[in-house]
Amino acid sequence: MNTQNNLDASITRALEKQPEVVVPAEFAGRVMRSLPPRRQRRKIPVGRAGLVTGMMALLLAMFVLAPHATPQWTNFAFDVEVLLLVQMAGIGWLLKEDSSE
Repeated sequence: MNTQNNLDASITRALEKQPEVVVPAEFAGRVMRSLPPRRQRRKIPVGRAGLVTGMMALLLAMFVLAPHATPQWTNFAFDVEVLLLVQMAGIGWLLKEDSSE
């Protein structure tokens, strides 16, 4: 019985023994050198992307209103289309000013 207890104790010690992990000093550098170079992403500023998205939404609204608009100032759909066109012109001016910098 004593040999069985010794065997169990030695198996338990072997299983509970924590392996010591050793990482070489230059390991991270070697891994980074072995990776391919990163491609640079073209970053679009958030404001510019918002302006372009807003322009697309205005264009879509103009296409939706187009069948209902008759060129009279008393027609509400025509008035809204003129307002959307002025807003699109303003956004285009902002985009032009932003790209000239």
